[in-house]
Amino acid sequence: MADKRRAPVDFLGPPSRLRLASADAQSMATARAVRWPEAMRARAAAPVLRRGRGASSTRLRLDPLTPPGEYTAVLELADGGSRDVTVSVQPRPRLRVVPSDVRLDGPPGGAVSARLLLENRGNVPIAIGDALVTGVFDDDGIETALASTYRMDTDDLNKIVGNVFARLREAHGGLLRLRVAEGAGDLAPGERRVLLLETTLGAKLRPGHGYHGLLKIGEHGISVHLRIDGKANGKEQGGAS
Repeated sequence: MADKRRAPVDFLGPPSRLRLASADAQSMATARAVRWPEAMRARAAAPVLRRGRGASSTRLRLDPLTPPGEYTAVLELADGGSRDVTVSVQPRPRLRVVPSDVRLDGPPGGAVSARLLLENRGNVPIAIGDALVTGVFDDDGIETALASTYRMDTDDLNKIVGNVFARLREAHGGLLRLRVAEGAGDLAPGERRVLLLETTLGAKLRPGHGYHGLLKIGEHGISVHLRIDGKANGKEQGGAS
């Protein structure tokens, strides 16, 4: 009969919330702690074992910056024995952005800029390219399209649908291309960096209107808000130092 005591003990997940993937009940019932082997202790934070009511609810916590990969640790048992533990750390991209969105004010064709403070709180690098691109849409575009349709004096479905789509197309402000003037390049885990974003607002944007879009940096979405005015010059918005 197979020795259940030799069944594997495996943890799987992102570093801050590894779950017990497989284990024999006897080992987990007498588990006291998990520790790294001597060779890793100087360069890795001590694992924290959190026991639940049952083996399936047991969790292991590592330093959030622990790189993805498979590691071998040691499970200490109450009887003085020990077991090898396989710890499979998965990638966990996490990005903190200050301020949480990009706000730009200026006239059509005006030069504007903004600064963002980025902090990589995950365990994998986050690529920051030389440019960020998003489509922008009039804040009142849907409401205006529907209101215009309600006022139509027709029951012709083709005309009604055509009007809705025509108005929605008018509300699309085109592509907003933001140049990363400072701060491009891979952002390492634990690193903080200020980005300087520069752009020229599109000539078709309508003065007095607001527009919105969504920028993507890695797996993180950053809201963009434009306020279009009739002033002669653009200006720098926000600022993280």
